[in-house]
Amino acid sequence: MSRRVSVPELIGRRSELAVLGAALTDAVAGTGRLVLVEGDAGVGKTRVVQEFADRAARDGATVLSGGCLQLEADIPYAPFEEALGGLPDRQGLFRGGTDRATEFRRVADMIAAAGRPVVLVLEDLHWADASTRDLFVFLQRALRHAPVLQIGTHRTGEVGGDHPVAGMVAELGRLPHTERLRMPPLDPAETTALARGLLGVEPGGEMVKVLLIRAEGNPFFTEELIAAWPARGEVPQTVREVVITRLARLTEGARQLSRLASVIGRSVSHDLLAELAALSGVDIGGSVRDLIHHGQLVTAGDDGYAFRHALIREAIYADLLPGERRAAHARVARLLAARPTPVAELAHHWDAAGEADEALAASVRAGESAAAAFASAEAHAHYERALRRWPGASDPEALTGLDLATLLDRAAAAASIASRNARAVELTRERLALLDPVREPERAAVAYAELAHRAWASADWPLARSANRRALELIPADSPERVAIMAHRVGLAMLQSRHREALRFARELIPVAQAAGDTRSYARGLMVLGISSIGTGQIEDGLGYLRNHLALANETRDPRMIGVSYANHTEALVWVDRPEEALALSREGIARASEFGFDFYLLLIVGNQVRALAELSRWDEALDTTDDPTDQGADAFTRLPVDQTRADVYLKRGDVAAAAALLAPAAATLAGQDDVQFGTELSALQALMALQEGRWADARAAVREGLRVALSADNQHRAARLTAIGVRVEADAAHDDGLTRADEILAAGEAHLAALTEDGAVPLPRTLRSLALARAERTRLASPDPAAWSTVAGIAAHDRHLLGYARFREAEALLLGRGLRPRAVTALTEAAGIAASLGAIPLAKDVRALAERARLTLPTVAATPAAEDPHGLTAREVEVLALVGLGRTNAEIAAALFISTKTASVHVSNILRKLGLKSRIQAAAVAQRRDLT
Repeated sequence: MSRRVSVPELIGRRSELAVLGAALTDAVAGTGRLVLVEGDAGVGKTRVVQEFADRAARDGATVLSGGCLQLEADIPYAPFEEALGGLPDRQGLFRGGTDRATEFRRVADMIAAAGRPVVLVLEDLHWADASTRDLFVFLQRALRHAPVLQIGTHRTGEVGGDHPVAGMVAELGRLPHTERLRMPPLDPAETTALARGLLGVEPGGEMVKVLLIRAEGNPFFTEELIAAWPARGEVPQTVREVVITRLARLTEGARQLSRLASVIGRSVSHDLLAELAALSGVDIGGSVRDLIHHGQLVTAGDDGYAFRHALIREAIYADLLPGERRAAHARVARLLAARPTPVAELAHHWDAAGEADEALAASVRAGESAAAAFASAEAHAHYERALRRWPGASDPEALTGLDLATLLDRAAAAASIASRNARAVELTRERLALLDPVREPERAAVAYAELAHRAWASADWPLARSANRRALELIPADSPERVAIMAHRVGLAMLQSRHREALRFARELIPVAQAAGDTRSYARGLMVLGISSIGTGQIEDGLGYLRNHLALANETRDPRMIGVSYANHTEALVWVDRPEEALALSREGIARASEFGFDFYLLLIVGNQVRALAELSRWDEALDTTDDPTDQGADAFTRLPVDQTRADVYLKRGDVAAAAALLAPAAATLAGQDDVQFGTELSALQALMALQEGRWADARAAVREGLRVALSADNQHRAARLTAIGVRVEADAAHDDGLTRADEILAAGEAHLAALTEDGAVPLPRTLRSLALARAERTRLASPDPAAWSTVAGIAAHDRHLLGYARFREAEALLLGRGLRPRAVTALTEAAGIAASLGAIPLAKDVRALAERARLTLPTVAATPAAEDPHGLTAREVEVLALVGLGRTNAEIAAALFISTKTASVHVSNILRKLGLKSRIQAAAVAQRRDLT
């Protein structure tokens, strides 16, 4: 029986090949594309991709291919090392670079220069190490306009909602140049065709029936069942059973050799397998031929073998007894130690063999190697394994050349860089327990400083402050580390909105940093002077410091300094009512992030772009996620400004479900933390969401929690925003004690600002708007006051939603106070127009309800009508969905509907969100089911 199955002819994968072919056509034209091929294990992903790659190579494309490894602790960048192994500039890949951004850019340039076009294939992304995922995501930006087609395969069954690859796939799937290609199981006709092709005759009805029941349309399992079909007896039930059943028919030598090969991995060189066979007394020649003849192994390259499918290797490995497995790993480790082998692979085998000394030594070297390659997540995993093996080693310090405190320090540093901040705090505390501050005050002080930084990164503010204080107590006055510890104290104060304290610390730091020649600490002082000056209302002084910081960052070309400069500068421009400038600077920052590669601050800059768009009432653009850069290495905190701003817009549009979906992970990230910057905004949004749903108690609780944190800090506009929302909650609830509650909230907010101004602060325009709004809201509980609402409308600035809301309330107050109806009509008409233009459905409904109660006829467009589509699609979105069903690109949709490509992209994103879909392919299927095409 032939084991080489022609995929298109036997199992009908022509459409998948066509999708890949179309993507390659775009790549040839210089438009980079990404196709994510996904499906269950054994569904045929590798066969389709390999056949396509062979065709592409015959047509002149340069094909680079690599696969992710299934190891307990990963080899950083393993699939890229394999894929790029034959390129001329391959020497020294991921070794010795100045920083990760430079290395990533070099890899991107190497791929783009490899040919025209290039097909880069990465198999088994479900096993991808963190650094591979980061580089893979980086390449989507770096190669967007290069003649490169990237193909990634992954098993859907192994990528659950909390799997790190799931987040990566979801983010990449939203990009306009990405296609998600789902490989479906075989249907009955395809199963019959596959059996016919393998057998050479028409399969019997009973066989087809069993194949359909057992294999459930899985091509690999179907093929293996046919090969293992028994003349009598039971048909195997699972993949593992069928593989073991087939192995039982082979010689003992072949079975033994397959077990040894399964311990090595998916592929193995002939020489290594021969040495293993010799150690085990196995005749390699006959045994390998037996395994190839029966379809378990195939030849790989000029001098090696590979399992025909990863499932075969997994089934054989899973069948090993624990003792057999340890012994086999020990043999493999001894042989690999005598030849050039990635130290991470060696550490994996020694650990699986249970050899504590060898596993410890190799794990430390693997951690050092990964750290040198800027693979912090992998370095952390290796150091964790070293810590696990430390107690069982014979002489750990002699084996590693380290004491335990140093190993803990390395593990904590790697965990911190990899954004595993809680674990970094635990490891640093373990290290501090081993240090004697009396004998080694400087070493202990540095450890406390590192603890402060890692506690800040995990938002444990009390620990961060106390650890920093302890570091300053211990650090000798002449220590070169003292300046950096002072700089961190400055940053902590600013991030907690303790602006007066931060300004004092910054003015102490700057001359000390200048004298020491410490550019980073000096830059930190400039940044804090900028943000905290603005926080106290000194706008022009603050913006001047921020401009100086950006100039210094550009001069040093330090990626992190550049990133933090754009992140903070753009946020400050939003808060001082300069959204146009904020938008322009944030877009410049995103472009610079691409220039320098991955940076922790990228999503913060994206968040400020979204904020600026929302402030400018460009809500569709603010909600559009299609062009968002992705940063898989970013901390969860960096998603907060993006998600919170979008949640605010969704609430203003009445989409509570979409807002709740964004606020839930934000709440999980901020749980138990008194975070002024993001925590108070979360409270504000939770209160507004509860308000829309009439949950008065929940709204009050959210306001109470937010004010507790805001009033304890110097953040004037956060406190004022919560004050206004708190008074509105009482006015909307209209309970008997509402006026008393509202007066208490308003008094607290005004007292907070008064205390700041007495100490020299100047109120920001945003602060004054919120307090004016709070006073106007109070009049709803006392006596209607159109003048109060007219005041709010007059200072609404660029906030069109606030202007519409103020005009609506002004009309309400006029009508309740028996004021002039023409003025009420004018105000209500303006509110209706604003609500319609923004798609602000809750405001539109309030306007309509007031007009109906007052029996007013508005002369202009009233509220946005409720969507008739069952999923809330607008008429324009239905038109766009129909064109998606016809396979049109965004540019083609734009041309057909006389709109911009960007607008078409926004419509497609909204359609996917409203229908709960992940890809355009799924949307096309919906369009066809609705007969829209």
